[in-house]
Amino acid sequence: MSLENTKVTVPESTAQIASTREIYQGRKVVAVLPAYNLEDSIAELVRKTKNYVDECIVVADGSKDKTGEAARSAGAIVPEPENVRGKGFAVRKGFREALRLNPDVVVLMDADGQHLPEEIPQLVEPIISEQVDMVVGSRMLGTLRTSTINKFGNWGLKIISFLVTWKWMTDTETGFRVFKPDKLSTLNLSSQGYEIESELLLKALHKGFKIKEVPITVPFAVPGVTVWDGFKVGWYKIKTGLMLKLGLEKA
Repeated sequence: MSLENTKVTVPESTAQIASTREIYQGRKVVAVLPAYNLEDSIAELVRKTKNYVDECIVVADGSKDKTGEAARSAGAIVPEPENVRGKGFAVRKGFREALRLNPDVVVLMDADGQHLPEEIPQLVEPIISEQVDMVVGSRMLGTLRTSTINKFGNWGLKIISFLVTWKWMTDTETGFRVFKPDKLSTLNLSSQGYEIESELLLKALHKGFKIKEVPITVPFAVPGVTVWDGFKVGWYKIKTGLMLKLGLEKA
């Protein structure tokens, strides 16, 4: 498995938006956005995202507002909702819907605005030109705006990830990632909550995916998960990492 770093250049004009699509070389790119109670902002994000992808899937299950309707009105594919909450559930459902579209590239990004759609091409490019299996958008290599306690928590989770995989990643909890569909479809995912990011990375590393990290920009301060959620994710990493090593869980 190879871990590399590269730099990101963010497009600034309509002309650049068009030119960045050229790097796809005709590949079909599908984005998955798990969303919860974002009816006021999701439509604008979908419209921006569709500048850089062929299809945008918004999973709004459990939302108590009209997130799904707003996303659909902006051109997103919105799967039939189920009364289920949890980021992991939404991500897994979104992946299933994306794979049905026979894409060449699958993009996963958060729907709260902390991930910039204009950075999608820079994350897609290594999948196409360098034949990597998974690209990780690293906030640590780029710009991260969050609280000190969340930065400390992210550091602790990175250390745990290293101890259970012996692979150093600068950002193990980022929600901005890009996958080769044939590799993504091999992952045995079961997470319901925030631990989905950890599960994706741990199982990809266990399977020997070729992974590349790319700097991303977080344009505003994000609250992050709670301290209790952080402890739960840390315990999940330890438990799952050991179970994978012992062959007690399928990657």
